[in-house]
Amino acid sequence: MKQVTKLGVMGNPIGHSLSPEIHLMFAKQFGDEISYDKVEIPLGEFESAIGEMIDEGYHGLNVTIPFKLDAFRCSTKCSSQARQSRAVNTLTFQNNKILGENTDGTGFIRDLEERLKFFVEHKKILILGAGGGVRGILPALMERMPKSVTVANRSVARAQELCDEFGIQSILYDETGSESYDLIVNATPTSLQNKAPLVSPFAFDGCELAYDLVYAAKPTPFMELAKQGGARHASDGLGMLVEQAADSYEIWMGHRPGTQDVYAKLRETLDKSAK
Repeated sequence: MKQVTKLGVMGNPIGHSLSPEIHLMFAKQFGDEISYDKVEIPLGEFESAIGEMIDEGYHGLNVTIPFKLDAFRCSTKCSSQARQSRAVNTLTFQNNKILGENTDGTGFIRDLEERLKFFVEHKKILILGAGGGVRGILPALMERMPKSVTVANRSVARAQELCDEFGIQSILYDETGSESYDLIVNATPTSLQNKAPLVSPFAFDGCELAYDLVYAAKPTPFMELAKQGGARHASDGLGMLVEQAADSYEIWMGHRPGTQDVYAKLRETLDKSAK
């Protein structure tokens, strides 16, 4: 009998997560024996929870909102992508070490380029929010040489910190309607609260793609606002979720699963649940 590899995802909230379904479909492609749990961690208790997960025999964990910065701080060794991001979404427990990786950026870019056929080079980009999710995607975005990247956030200090690190611009939400952008990314948690971010609808005039890092059965409030504002295309983050998960799975198991059929099955399931 094969040994079962114990995996999971940590977050708060976590009930909505499709990660268990995704990773079990990945495992089926290779005949891998895994378990994959959803673990909701109380705010402020991430570090102690990690110790408990190690004691319980977990090999690896995905980390989601709002713990990606905590995961970076807890890691004893980080990949270059995670060090650049200062945020971690994939943990591996190995030889008494906590290895931190960030697959958000590569997953995001792969979804943009392969599924949506959108290429970042020479494009103007607006990102809403300045948290761990933004840190995860910025290094990969900057590698693609966009024309400009602007961050809008309620906290000027937090946005300015990102700007100083990555050499980008920051604005307030009430300034978002003054320019047009090719790509607008919602990296705030507003869609989880069924709300739209405070971006001006005029920002979407001429926008080629509006992308919400959150995924849902129905178009998110951000996607609805984007279409009303004139965005040519709007997408949720389901494709990014699947692609970053495949990268995590490869880190843990040593082989990268196919993602096209997994995405299609999940989208079909979400579409049915919306009816």
